[in-house]
Amino acid sequence: MELLTKTNIDFIGKRYFFFGVTGILILMGIVSLIVRGGPNYGIDFTGGLLLQVGFNRPMDMVGFRSTLDAAGITGCELQSSGDSVIVRIKQKDLNADAFASKVMQAMNQKYSDLKPIVERKEFVGPAVGKHLRQQALLAITFSLLGIIVYVAFRFNSGVWGVAGVFALFHDVFIVFGLFSVFNKEVTLTVITALLTLAGYSMNDTIVVYDRIRDNLKLYNKKTLYEILNDSINQTLSRTVITSVTVFIVVLGLFLFGGEVIHDFSFALLMGVVVGTYSSIYVASPMIYEWEEYKKRRAAKFMPVRKR
Repeated sequence: MELLTKTNIDFIGKRYFFFGVTGILILMGIVSLIVRGGPNYGIDFTGGLLLQVGFNRPMDMVGFRSTLDAAGITGCELQSSGDSVIVRIKQKDLNADAFASKVMQAMNQKYSDLKPIVERKEFVGPAVGKHLRQQALLAITFSLLGIIVYVAFRFNSGVWGVAGVFALFHDVFIVFGLFSVFNKEVTLTVITALLTLAGYSMNDTIVVYDRIRDNLKLYNKKTLYEILNDSINQTLSRTVITSVTVFIVVLGLFLFGGEVIHDFSFALLMGVVVGTYSSIYVASPMIYEWEEYKKRRAAKFMPVRKR
């Protein structure tokens, strides 16, 4: 199935414009992170207050959250646990007793027939501590190095691996920056979405690279400029169909999935768009720029023949 047939778009010729777009998006994220003093980490990273409320039967989570919102209690993470609901909020300066009293007052007004009671209230430390963050950073670093080695081995060029990893980093950082721009909390669920995005983006890039490699073998007389453009155009239909399909599914989650997975679906929604963009306008044009740089460097140092 092909949605777009026989396209002949000069993607490589527009590379500088889209390099500029990439620079603006990355700079926007950096400025936002500096202005806000870093990411808006959720309770998983900062710790906070935990309150467990029990009922005489399972509680409707949508109703529970709407009751909290009506009482002016916002910024909470909710988790269902049997006949109980666990409420977590990251403000450490809250008085535990006052917070519990406010929540229970709202629950008793709306759900007195469910006999709400406080089962537990305590301050909790961050689920992701300094040691775990360091271990995660090491794991990500080794994973990126592994990707570079794999792509370099598969496509006989370390540049391809570096370009692919840069496109991957580009996608994750831009989405991470958007979370800062919109002041959204970064939780473990969001980190999961970013890792999912990384896998999706890398797979999309590899598909384009695979076609470039095949075309390099088939068309020896064509220039690299032509082969890169042809390869992106030939895989464009596949890229668009895959991206649009995923986008529609994630859009459904974003619009109707509820607040629990809202940030997760937002990260994937933005990630699908940015990942598709980078596979076309970042990963492949970087290969072309590197090859052109090597040519200019070789010409510069080429010895001049004396007549």
